[in-house]
Amino acid sequence: MIPDERQAALERHGLRETPDGYELLLRGFQRASERALALRAQGDREAAWALALGPSDERRWEFCRCVALDALSREG
Repeated sequence: MIPDERQAALERHGLRETPDGYELLLRGFQRASERALALRAQGDREAAWALALGPSDERRWEFCRCVALDALSREG
C-alpha cells in the first residue's frame, strides 16, 4: 500500500499512527462498535462481552481498536 492509500485507510478506520502504535479515534470507536454489534449478532462472545462494558471502559476501547486494526489489515 502506498503512503497516500495507507493514510486514507487509517482515516477510514478511525486510526492514527503514533510512535507507540495505533491510536483509536472517536470515529474509529464508533465504526468498530458498529462492527462489534454485527459480530455479536453472529454469536461472537468476545464482542458481546466488550459491548456489555461501558463506552468509557478502556477494555472496550481496546477491543474496538483491535476490530479497527483487523479491518485495516484486511485492506492491505
